[in-house]
Amino acid sequence: MRVTRYTISAALTLILLQLTTPIFGQLGISFDIKKPKEYDERVLRSEKSDQKKFTLPRRFIQNTVTHFNYYYNANVKLNEVLERAKTSFTDDYSQLLPFYNYSLDVTAADSIQLDSITYKSSSGIALHDLRGDWVDNLYLLWGASFYLQKKFDSAYLMFQFINYAFAPKEKDGYYKTIGSGRDGNSALSISTKEKNSLPKRLLSEPPSRNDAFIWQIRNHLAIDEMAEAASLIVALKSDPVFPKRLYNDLHEVQAYWFYKQNMWDSAGSHLVLALSNATNKQEKARWEYLAAQLFEMGGNFKEAEKYYAKVSSHTTDPILDIYARLATIRANKDGGEKTIEKNVAELEKMAKRDKYEEYRDIIYYMAAQMQLEGNNYDAAIALLQKSTRFASNNPAQRNKAFLQLAELTYSRQQYRLSYNFYDSLKIDDPSIPNPKEIAARKKSLAILAASMDVIERQDSLQRIAAMPEEERREYVKKLVRQIRRQQGLKEEGGPAGGSPTITPPLFPPGQQKGEWYFYNASSRTRGLAEFKNKWGTRPNIDNWRRSASIVSGLQGNNPLQNNDRGNSNGQSGDDAVTFESLYDKLPLTPELLQKSNDSLQNALFDLGKVYIQEIENCKSGTETLEHLRNRYPDFKPMDEVLFNLYYCYTKNGETAKAAAIKKLMSDNYGGSNFTTIVTTGKDPQSKKANSDATKAYENIYDLFIEGNFEKALAEKKVADSIYGKNFWTPQLLYIEAVYYIKQRNDSAAITVLNAVINEFPNSPLAIKSANLLTVLARRAQIEEELRNMVVTRATDSVAGRTIVPIVTRPAVDTSSNRPNPLVTTPPRPIGDTLNNRPPQPNNTPFANTPADPHYVVLLLNKVDPVFCNEAKNAYNRYNREVYYNKTYSIDLYELDTENRLLLIAPFANAQEAILYIDKAKPKTASEIIPWLKGGKYGYIILTNANFDLLKNNKNIDGYKAFLNQYFPGKF
Repeated sequence: MRVTRYTISAALTLILLQLTTPIFGQLGISFDIKKPKEYDERVLRSEKSDQKKFTLPRRFIQNTVTHFNYYYNANVKLNEVLERAKTSFTDDYSQLLPFYNYSLDVTAADSIQLDSITYKSSSGIALHDLRGDWVDNLYLLWGASFYLQKKFDSAYLMFQFINYAFAPKEKDGYYKTIGSGRDGNSALSISTKEKNSLPKRLLSEPPSRNDAFIWQIRNHLAIDEMAEAASLIVALKSDPVFPKRLYNDLHEVQAYWFYKQNMWDSAGSHLVLALSNATNKQEKARWEYLAAQLFEMGGNFKEAEKYYAKVSSHTTDPILDIYARLATIRANKDGGEKTIEKNVAELEKMAKRDKYEEYRDIIYYMAAQMQLEGNNYDAAIALLQKSTRFASNNPAQRNKAFLQLAELTYSRQQYRLSYNFYDSLKIDDPSIPNPKEIAARKKSLAILAASMDVIERQDSLQRIAAMPEEERREYVKKLVRQIRRQQGLKEEGGPAGGSPTITPPLFPPGQQKGEWYFYNASSRTRGLAEFKNKWGTRPNIDNWRRSASIVSGLQGNNPLQNNDRGNSNGQSGDDAVTFESLYDKLPLTPELLQKSNDSLQNALFDLGKVYIQEIENCKSGTETLEHLRNRYPDFKPMDEVLFNLYYCYTKNGETAKAAAIKKLMSDNYGGSNFTTIVTTGKDPQSKKANSDATKAYENIYDLFIEGNFEKALAEKKVADSIYGKNFWTPQLLYIEAVYYIKQRNDSAAITVLNAVINEFPNSPLAIKSANLLTVLARRAQIEEELRNMVVTRATDSVAGRTIVPIVTRPAVDTSSNRPNPLVTTPPRPIGDTLNNRPPQPNNTPFANTPADPHYVVLLLNKVDPVFCNEAKNAYNRYNREVYYNKTYSIDLYELDTENRLLLIAPFANAQEAILYIDKAKPKTASEIIPWLKGGKYGYIILTNANFDLLKNNKNIDGYKAFLNQYFPGKF
């Protein structure tokens, strides 16, 4: 390798820059750099590189010392850093594996060893002739140490230096132009051609410039510079000089590129070509498992099954082996429609074999995931419960099953069961995501479960108390016998507990041997008999305090055994389970009945608040609080009950009910703080900062929705700097993203949507943001399809407005050369006569014709057309998901400057339209359009004739009053 004075100066400059304070300069400016103290009085070998000929003996000595004293030691340290990082890394085989089995966060923490690599590499370069064959290899180790320390900018500069400093040169020392054929270089090549002579292979490593390209790609991928990585990958793939020894490395980084882009099948295809890069059989088995996962996620089940099967023959990890065998069964899709049932049956058969006894928890967990793929939630829950029962030596696996059980039951609104599963979780498990959120949810569910228990128990007590006396007494006697039998006690009035219990001594008197109690058979037999006589038959449980849960489970349906007020006389055990002790708990006196009703009222109130304020289930919350209102109209904090009802009705867009609650609060609770909040929108007891923040963000929200985007963005930036994140943040971010999409600023929209997904994963808008990202990625394709689409609209000959769109497409889809299906107009619905309400007084020009065809109308007040169109898209998605076997048209009509109508048709009559609204309304605020707040929209129904009148008189308030005459409480 020929080294010029320029190369020597550049190398020394880079070395000394790393060892001294930073100095900034520009090409063409000369400057002196002070050497480190230990080299201050010494001329370094690297400084004398061009003063003597590089003879064969000199080359041999320099290469030997540089190799074994510096390169070898630095390389060993680098491998040790990686090995330690891999040892501390733990894979979760039930999830998609990370691409590498180590984390850069862990390698960066090993900074002492990586600094040592940097020092050895730089010293090896500075202390030896720069014409040696190991100089470029030391630079590569230096750059790799930067990469592993996550100093990506320094790593980039180092790999770029290797690229330029060791590029091909002319005989006179000048560099050839990379990628150009004007000076004899290849116009298609950027790589260094490697000499494969035997001495070269024996005495030196291959040129590190080609390896630096691979490391540079890794560096780009580490900081998500996908375009830069892709351009370098493409250049190397088409490079005729790129060495074959690095083909596997190129496939590896290309697989990683596809992996980070979620292109699963392509990532798997390149990963299998890089399997030989694995350092041992276990790493190879891990990559085979990852490749199989990628093929499976890409829908290539045959390849997935093939590579899952290969894992077992290579792995030394029994856990990976069992997961691979399970995944092989899952990837087998030859069973047709019954594939899931067939695979689950195979797994259950596998779990019964003795050889897999230790892995039953994993097997049942995997079977549950298969059932979830088929949306068979009941079967999945049963299998997950089996997984927790068969937990062997893996607490993390059991925790994972409990967490999934808790989340499944929570999503199905089985809250009390969900609380039991959350309670079984070990929150200190580091693999649990969002432990703070789980702890908060568990706290809410604990209140909910306790309230439900009180309600069930007090309802049962009152129901028993309402029985005729003879029937009631017989019921309690039967209950006493049942409880005592479950607890292993004898019948009431028997000898149990009547005679004193004598504790057998550990060393009985008269025993000559002095045997210990547990070694004497007769003592043990006598002690067991005494134990059973006192305590009855009990399960073999280590912690008796925990065993109380078993007893409470047995008597969960026995309200007399679990009174809220507790046992008044403090008795326990045998004496507590008697006819008198249970019968006395029944609310048979006015005082006891009042206590029972107090417990019920408070429990219903607590339950309703938890539903609304913490679980955000307005449907269950309103049902609970409405039940409380009807059953106990004199409940003391009724103003707070009404306030929570008002909140839910407003959120769900049930404006009529919200208005009725507001009026009731104003009439009956005018002095209440909650009434003030409802009527003025301000909380007089709240801190000024919170009040100001709410006011500021409400104003920003209105600006966004009404279309004043520039002002809204400016004010939001100011408010965010003052108040930070708050309740309004996800809604405002989503609306901001829609604005950017309108402006065709897709990159800004993607950033904002990703912020919603990452910062608010539990918000309903996270799902909508993910859907919008998917659509945004296909924007060009969708716009092209729309340009090729011809839209004809059928119009009402009288009103001249759109009724139902008729869509025609080109005869042939140019992208696939397949004929398009014919899209026809849905038939106009005919009326029915099911709604036979008595005639109502009508003081408006509108006509009540419930048998006529109707529109369902979403009335949008002061909403910009951008968000009106987004609402239209949202209802299109909702209709496709919920009414997949029906076709609804959706059109927008501007009634006046403030009101726009989203018309959904066809509906055969008023009753059918109202049924649609009843089904959609509970989901409107939480799933369909969560970014619109209550008050900005509402539902009405509309006939063609009434639409004509409404277009002319614009009297939307009068029309809503007309509807409330005939459909009270519906709109």
